[in-house]
Amino acid sequence: MRPPNGPSDQPSQAVGSPGQQWGYVPDEDPKNKHHWDQNVAGFVVVRGVPVGKCPNHLTTHQAQTLLNSGIAWAPKGWRKPYPKRIYNILNGIVYRATPTIPGQSYHGFPERREQLPPEMKQPLRNLAQQLGCLEEVEKWLKG
Repeated sequence: MRPPNGPSDQPSQAVGSPGQQWGYVPDEDPKNKHHWDQNVAGFVVVRGVPVGKCPNHLTTHQAQTLLNSGIAWAPKGWRKPYPKRIYNILNGIVYRATPTIPGQSYHGFPERREQLPPEMKQPLRNLAQQLGCLEEVEKWLKG
């Protein structure tokens, strides 16, 4: 895995390339965080903030695979040797992973459209095309 190429807001290569593999950390308390009893991804409002919920059938192994085959992103000026976020798509839903133990592990959840960096739109479209879910991702991008 190659980390983001210096201080750039362009996505790096897929993080599943040979080398670094990131650890996936599931919720410490699945009942109160990103898991729920629905078989689809979605959002609930917790104390006024939308919280992404993963489908209840998503396994830790699947989450780990998504993490290590995703697209790394770091904002301009990011100087850390690991990506700030990793993006991927499952069943037409865009997911974001953020560090739990910086440089070692991440936790993922459905992304909120308004929090997606604009420069990630095209790489996600390209990935969606490869995965055969471009129509769903375009619909999500447009709101």
